Amino acid sequence: MLAAVTACMAWVAGAVQAEPVVAPKAAVSADGFIRVVAYDDPRDEVGFRLPILAFAGKTIDGISATFELNRSKVKEPGLVIYALDGRTNDTRVLVQPETRANGSRVVKVFLPSPGYSDLDELRTAVARSFVGPELPDWVVQGILRCLDADTRRDDRRFVLSLWCDGRLPFFPALCTDLRVGKGPAAALPGYVVGWIREKKLLDNLMAEKWDGRRLAELLTGEKEPSLQDRASDEHLARLTRSVLEPGDCGIFELDIFASRLFLYSPTFDVKMFDGRAVCSFREALYGDGSNLMVRAAAFMKSREIPLYAIGRGDELQAAAAAYERFLLGVAAGEERAKLEEMLDTADARLEVAYEKRRKNNHRKR
Repeated sequence: MLAAVTACMAWVAGAVQAEPVVAPKAAVSADGFIRVVAYDDPRDEVGFRLPILAFAGKTIDGISATFELNRSKVKEPGLVIYALDGRTNDTRVLVQPETRANGSRVVKVFLPSPGYSDLDELRTAVARSFVGPELPDWVVQGILRCLDADTRRDDRRFVLSLWCDGRLPFFPALCTDLRVGKGPAAALPGYVVGWIREKKLLDNLMAEKWDGRRLAELLTGEKEPSLQDRASDEHLARLTRSVLEPGDCGIFELDIFASRLFLYSPTFDVKMFDGRAVCSFREALYGDGSNLMVRAAAFMKSREIPLYAIGRGDELQAAAAAYERFLLGVAAGEERAKLEEMLDTADARLEVAYEKRRKNNHRKR
């Protein structure tokens, strides 16, 4: 890449020397951070300068707002984009970080054919110029994924599905081994940087030298790896109760709800039902109403179940209300026949929610 950048710089120098009368025009952002130099038709008052400036400015504005980073006017640009005059389908985006004599940093970006440049690569180069060339590539990828609310939601869902299936790596190891992801794997950088955003740590990472171990410590507030992993589990457990998309209920949310349809004793050393510390709602019907542990667990569960349906659509809320009535019936020691009827009604309403989601997914295909 260095050879390509050198060749571009040589081409620029040659072009300016060959036509000294035609000086390249530049557009500069209001804060002075972005400078776009275009070697296009000098009679064109817009050319590539203003569109590229708007694109880069929008990217930096998004990062600044999303991560609450302060911006101020600068004397020297931190990003200089050279839009050359190529008109072929050259999609390259050539990036050259430099350090000035006074110690300030600048990222120079060369677009051989700006009309064909890869916009994802350009967006990445712009982001890197703002957050610093020292940050790992996966952090920059995660930062850009956090700019879109839908992408943030999808990243959380993917990571939660890994966690629920027991496929998410040990959290300290995950922080140490993170790389730029492709396809679904891109959700991992997105999720971790989303947590960085939640904890407002990006400023710290931009200012200090750190590694994966330090990152795990900053995110969890724990020094021991085992405690860091437990803190990660607690964070993910909180996410299962959060509403990722108000009014929408996907298969993942339904599965999370269904996974809560069990009764547990207060401590696992206390046997609640049939020599076990856990039982399903259906098994809770087999008691004769004298099992005070089951009745107490049912009452506590009746307070929990509605929380997993708030904001997740009318069908799931109807199912949650039916389960709540059933659980209060168990807690009150009502007759088995009545409890069976209430549980059948609740199960049927949950199946309605699943069936609606299956039909919606089928239509999307």
